[in-house]
Amino acid sequence: MSVDGRVSIDLVCDGGRVVEAIVMPPRPIALGPVVRGRPAREVVSVIGSLFSVCGIAQSAASVEAAEAALEIGTDRRTKQARRLLVLAETLREHLLRIGLDTASLAGEPADGKILRRAMGLPQRLKQALFPGGDAFVPGVCVGMPGAEAAETAAEASYLTQSVVYEGEKPLGEMDRDAFAQWALERSTVAARLIAPVLARGWAMVGHPETTDGGNGHLPKEASADTSCLARQAGAPLVRAFLSENGGAGLAARLAARLVEASKLPGEIAGGLAALRDVADGSEVPMCEVFREENGGRFATAFAEAARGRLEHRIVLNDGRIADYDITAPTSIHFAKSGIAARSLSALAASRREDLAVQADLLVRAIDPCVGYDVRFR
Repeated sequence: MSVDGRVSIDLVCDGGRVVEAIVMPPRPIALGPVVRGRPAREVVSVIGSLFSVCGIAQSAASVEAAEAALEIGTDRRTKQARRLLVLAETLREHLLRIGLDTASLAGEPADGKILRRAMGLPQRLKQALFPGGDAFVPGVCVGMPGAEAAETAAEASYLTQSVVYEGEKPLGEMDRDAFAQWALERSTVAARLIAPVLARGWAMVGHPETTDGGNGHLPKEASADTSCLARQAGAPLVRAFLSENGGAGLAARLAARLVEASKLPGEIAGGLAALRDVADGSEVPMCEVFREENGGRFATAFAEAARGRLEHRIVLNDGRIADYDITAPTSIHFAKSGIAARSLSALAASRREDLAVQADLLVRAIDPCVGYDVRFR
């Protein structure tokens, strides 16, 4: 069984300008009817396998919601270890996206060896931290990280330096001029992705003309952005590519991905070191559990996945699923009036061929977790 859908995008054009972007998100993920009545532990154990991308983040949100609803205390070290697995998966997704986008835009073949090594990072770390069982079984406890975990962290650092950035100054602290100079040197895969975007003057393409501005004038789905852009918006490099009203174009979104990817190996290594210092048995508060009149319990948990915030809501009755809902970042970012529709509506180019390339790059920069189709009218 798979619950993946597809995003449909129609761009209505007047000459070389998009006048309307009609975005149809995939149908909401309605797991409730499928899993209703089944034991919670059984459902949680297979959640990750239902998704073609970000299965670890899906599993992490699922097990946290289930443990809360089942009133199972979560060991602090285990929760931290699961977060590290999500970070490893996020790094993998960023490296793959950068490699594939560069191959498409710069016309160079993707480095299959490097990308295959990146693909294996989350599973290697999972095996190192949970050698005796599945990381996402309710109540499981993490082991003490050993040499295999350290080697995986070192591999993550090497791959990120090869694909993204290796330098003394943190990438996120660069200004626009330094970033452009770095891109021109084309020393990494990521630099070769950025160089043609800047050379063609596409840095600000796709930035919405207006933003919410904190006034709440736009519907929630129009202003919501939980992607890596939101997580890295404080980095000087990302800020340097935002418009005066805070709108993010293509370069801001690409820069945010590069900045986040460059930070993740350090966060993984630091998290592994912290695991050794956290006492066994130290529990963290569960996410809030609500009780229904019929005795059922429900809880909601979140995971910061590669493409944005993922939410799982689980309702239990006597340890069995009464209902189950998932809100994926794609359903928000690619809603009819979401950030993708607003960004695509701002595209303009003198040639239809350039418009098509810009639209494809922008969609991949916002990054749906399912396939997509872009059509021009």
